[in-house]
Amino acid sequence: MFTLTNEFTTVTIEKVQTRNGERLRISAPRMGYSVELDPLELEALTWQPVETFSRLLSTPFGPDEDGVEARPLSDLILFGGEHG
Repeated sequence: MFTLTNEFTTVTIEKVQTRNGERLRISAPRMGYSVELDPLELEALTWQPVETFSRLLSTPFGPDEDGVEARPLSDLILFGGEHG
């Protein structure tokens, strides 16, 4: 496990073993959030343009607007969030 820290946040990254194989767990301990990504999900992140991450970070705690449908990260990664 290793930790990345700057003046805004701290993130821990570790490799974990699950029933479905190895995953990379990325956690924000102060916020209480974490995600486990498999190799394909990690690879899919490398295919994304900067705009995808800008959209993800525009509302980091979820949709701000009423009536906005929350969908899995995989939809955004695979389809750019345009399919639903």
